[in-house]
Amino acid sequence: MDATTLTAFTDLLSDDLTIPVGTDIDTPANLGQFLARARAVDDDRELLAVAAAVLRLRNVADYSVAATCAAIERVGLPARKHVRSAAAILAELGAAPAVAYRAARLGQAIADEHLVSAIRGLRDGAVSAEHGDAVASGLGHVAGRVELTEADRARVVHSLMVQTSPARVKEKARAWAIKLAPEVPADGEVPVAERDDLNEMTLNRTDDGRVAVTIDFDIVAAEELSAALDPLTRPVPEPDGSQDRRSAKRRRADAMAQVIRTYLSHSERPESGGVLPHVTLSVPAAVVINGQVLDSGAGLGARQTISIPMSEDETAEDETAVPWLGFGGPISARTAELIMCEASVALALLDDNGVPLNVGREKRLFTPGIRKALVLRDRGCAFPGCGAPPSWCDGHHVEHWEHGGETSLDNGVLLCRRHHTLIHHGGWEVFIGHDRQPWFIPPADPDHPKHRREPIRSNARRTLTLSASAA
Repeated sequence: MDATTLTAFTDLLSDDLTIPVGTDIDTPANLGQFLARARAVDDDRELLAVAAAVLRLRNVADYSVAATCAAIERVGLPARKHVRSAAAILAELGAAPAVAYRAARLGQAIADEHLVSAIRGLRDGAVSAEHGDAVASGLGHVAGRVELTEADRARVVHSLMVQTSPARVKEKARAWAIKLAPEVPADGEVPVAERDDLNEMTLNRTDDGRVAVTIDFDIVAAEELSAALDPLTRPVPEPDGSQDRRSAKRRRADAMAQVIRTYLSHSERPESGGVLPHVTLSVPAAVVINGQVLDSGAGLGARQTISIPMSEDETAEDETAVPWLGFGGPISARTAELIMCEASVALALLDDNGVPLNVGREKRLFTPGIRKALVLRDRGCAFPGCGAPPSWCDGHHVEHWEHGGETSLDNGVLLCRRHHTLIHHGGWEVFIGHDRQPWFIPPADPDHPKHRREPIRSNARRTLTLSASAA
């Protein structure tokens, strides 16, 4: 079957699996119409048969995609298309990146003689691409940790093949790696726990835009990570003196984020594209932050607002115009405001068509002199009950910089990232009082919305009473 025949076959299959517009489904003529009018109980057996057949068809198609990837790599097509790999070609053709890379891995597995049974099952439609990929990855996991004989490889592959899900395959692979590892390493052999060549880290974007991270470290790197996180994971009392409400997992995640921010704040680190890597924020021209429209002059220190004449069609607002991070994608206006408050930001303002209006400048933050004055005044995170060290803190503009706030001691306060986020997202407010000290106002009590929200002193000036004379 050549490409032309395959295309024609795909067209026929598509016609049979779908319902043409305006077709009467009461007289089923194809599978799509049958599925649209399937009856409870009467058609149960046939529906199960259809489900099994369609899944098998999908598995066979996945095998064909993997085999195509193997052929693409073998003939050197990626180089002629100026891309890195067959996976990149699939992605350009519309495949999701995860699907494209999985197909490329399966394409490599096709040539592995130890995975014959898995590939045969995939080719026959009995094994899914996800299951086959998990088997190939599981065998690689075991082989990377243990010297396997041919008999061991066969046992491992057979054991992985009979697992019920990809997750169970991964669990079984880890069990095999532990079982086959020698209790006492041979002379000169590095124990598995100390091998840094096995270190792995994955970052997977979830459906809601978050990122799930998994890390597999050798014991030394893990010890260094633990040492870096330990002082940052300790509970911090709430402003009222109660225990830290964050779970251990949340404290560990906050600590990891702080380690990353501290690293990005130092100048002795690799460059990315000739500049120190930090946060790149793209803001559409009509994004509203705190009730104000952030236009091409906002946040850039511009004396004039740049305006570009547009036709009536071009001035139609994009309902999905939101700020974007370079790696993370779309974010809310509140989070954009948080980033712009402290992080070293390369700010690009875009019009409704995504065309840059002004790429701005590297934002000038609190000068070293003002920062020192903030440290002397606040002594660390000023949020009541915190007191995190100054090196962990952001410089927060009380009146936001993009709204005209000055970069000065009387418009600044030191906040750790957790409490900086509370100010932007959690309903807390901060202001500089007549005493030129920061004061904090808690969120309104939903059970007593009319109760007065008493200001609270900064952490460095806390007392056992809220009385103003106690300062």
